[in-house]
Amino acid sequence: MSARTSIVASLIALSQVAVSSVAQAAEAAPAGANDQMATMVASLLGVVALIIILAVLARRFNLPNTVGGPLKTVAMMPVGTKERVAVIQVGEQQYLVGITAQNVTLLDKLEQPLETAQAPQFASVLAKFNKKRES
Repeated sequence: MSARTSIVASLIALSQVAVSSVAQAAEAAPAGANDQMATMVASLLGVVALIIILAVLARRFNLPNTVGGPLKTVAMMPVGTKERVAVIQVGEQQYLVGITAQNVTLLDKLEQPLETAQAPQFASVLAKFNKKRES
């Protein structure tokens, strides 16, 4: 598990604990209409804050975009605080591009494409996990 995945998983687990504790606190004490409204608004603000925090983290850690299509990012390497070099695949052709905060520049058209590692299918990962659990 990568550091990004573990950070995101930890934040999700922390948010679930926070939401459940707020819900338990709301159920434990008999509350009037004002208290219920305050609890509802606090819960709503907590959820909105969580969404914003996760969006900022996803953008900061450059989590991969899972949307399919003809464009794929094969590899990416940061070369500065806001600068990156990336290999982009369009169909069968791959391009080396430089990415800055202001623009994207084509650096080279790759003659020999880089190999792309295929992600394992969920069913095979689940089967391996179940075999480990059973033994």
